[in-house]
Amino acid sequence: MLDVIAFLIAHFQDFDTCPPREDLGEILERAGFEDEDIGGTLWFLDVIKEPPLLPPERLQTSRSLRVYAADEQDWIPPEIQGLLHFLEQNGAIHAEQRELILHVLFCQNNDEDLSLQHAKLVTLLVLWVQKSELPVLLGMELMSALHGQETLH
Repeated sequence: MLDVIAFLIAHFQDFDTCPPREDLGEILERAGFEDEDIGGTLWFLDVIKEPPLLPPERLQTSRSLRVYAADEQDWIPPEIQGLLHFLEQNGAIHAEQRELILHVLFCQNNDEDLSLQHAKLVTLLVLWVQKSELPVLLGMELMSALHGQETLH
């Protein structure tokens, strides 16, 4: 599924330039992606497009602290927790986006260990669908997930 996310972000300027869901599925199928990956990605896009539960202005000013449950701590590596905390503290994502990212990561769980690369791609997907702007350096760091190389040290 990560390849499908990378394909979408690389081939479409923003989510609004994507064709309708049915056509997008056909495009992804012709590009050689497996049905399971296509279906999973389209489902995630539907989840991410849902309107926020709280007004955006309230979410963006929230300074809540995310405490991970014991099972979440066992499953989400510290570097991913750190990435999400860093992005939130630096204004790149807000609380609901963080929770959407975690939701997608949990739903994607297929008994594989999560990688930082995986979390970066899911974060890019959420931000891409929601047309969020990123500070340039943070955007470059997340975009490294598309190209497989780190840009910041």
